Amino acid sequence: MVKGKLRRLKRSGRGGFARGVFGPIGDLLRPGHNLTNLGLPGNRLRHPGATPFPVRSLRGQSIRSLRRQRPANWREVPTRDNEGFIWLDENGVERLRFMRPTGENPTNSRWSRQANGYLRWQSSQSTPGDSDEGKLFLDMDGNIVGRTDPDFATSTHIMYEGPWP
Repeated sequence: MVKGKLRRLKRSGRGGFARGVFGPIGDLLRPGHNLTNLGLPGNRLRHPGATPFPVRSLRGQSIRSLRRQRPANWREVPTRDNEGFIWLDENGVERLRFMRPTGENPTNSRWSRQANGYLRWQSSQSTPGDSDEGKLFLDMDGNIVGRTDPDFATSTHIMYEGPWP
């Protein structure tokens, strides 16, 4: 496929990299999902004017390319003990968290994602603050993952696969 055509397909959302319908919440909604089964208060958007995330999937994205695409009105703040960074959107919602690799051997680490570094991606409709109640976490392809999903922790802690910035 020609590079320009692939670029046009990606921009229009038909590149085949992320499946689903790009919904009104700035995230990918799986078929059968809508605002009524996301558990939003009154089935209404919490933040109707939220800036959509700059990419539809985290597959193959490096930290450097994500930083270049970050909307100008989002803030980057360090995590506790400077273990990584957090992006907060204009509504104070945590949209992306990156935790740096620990550098330990993955077999000796409590969790291999800690040794390699990981990302946590949240919906624009998550509630701001530290409480996990009301947060909508996304998987690598931008699909909302329910808390009752047996692979919730694995799906929402996305192992960083790109080069170290």
